[in-house]
Amino acid sequence: MKRLVTFGLVIAAATCRAAPPGLEATDARALGMGGAYRSLAETTAAARFNPAGLSPHRGFFAGASYATSPTSALDAVHITLVDNITSPMGGALQYSHFQGKEEREEISLSLSAGDTKQFSGLWWGFTGRYVQARGRSAAEWDDLLTGDVGFLFERPGGIRIAAVGYDIFDTSSTFLNRRIALGVSRSSPEGWVVAGDVVRNLDRDVSSGVDLHVGGEYARPGSPWAFRAGYQWRGDTGKDYGSLGVGWRLTDVLQLAGALQQARQGADGHLVVVSVEGSF
Repeated sequence: MKRLVTFGLVIAAATCRAAPPGLEATDARALGMGGAYRSLAETTAAARFNPAGLSPHRGFFAGASYATSPTSALDAVHITLVDNITSPMGGALQYSHFQGKEEREEISLSLSAGDTKQFSGLWWGFTGRYVQARGRSAAEWDDLLTGDVGFLFERPGGIRIAAVGYDIFDTSSTFLNRRIALGVSRSSPEGWVVAGDVVRNLDRDVSSGVDLHVGGEYARPGSPWAFRAGYQWRGDTGKDYGSLGVGWRLTDVLQLAGALQQARQGADGHLVVVSVEGSF
């Protein structure tokens, strides 16, 4: 318990100095769309955004991303492996390392299934995460186990609806930032994608515990290029953020993406994320 309290004080102190980036820092497409990604995340991105998104596309996937923010002194690396073809269930293994106001490492295992005869178009998934963290000058690590659960419902017309709970399995600490999120998106045959997410932080009151994300993407049919834009409102900072991104795809074998996010007020500087994903 003492270790948990110490870890909580470390994270709280860092948060008071500068709000850390959200999940959009783990994927360039997500950042380019303002974090409106719970209903769109698939393969490697699904391991962190919504584990239910692991199942719809079958195959072997490997991905990596790098995030940096000079203002927050942030450097983060994420490496993900996905296998959802050797068994009826999808699975992912992910390693993340964050270096900023505090240093944090995560190792996660995700499982997903769904789209059965009884529940056509519905997927569900679970992620278990081992997290360890320490202050920049601390010598010892503090650690804990936590988990996420997600659902993805796909309807005709390119409509997707997602519901995700983050860090909902640990009730003994106050620093895990327990959240629930709802997301919806629509993809058109003409290459347009629009999406929106609402995230509720259960450990804050409504005035500072609601985040809003909206984003869009356009990829002309037959073109390898995709262009993205997004907007985000964060309740914990009381600020809004704009983002732009671009993606390039080599058939279904290789995907590259980059994105930039900037706080409209300017005080939080900018966040840059680059991502790569390959299928085998």
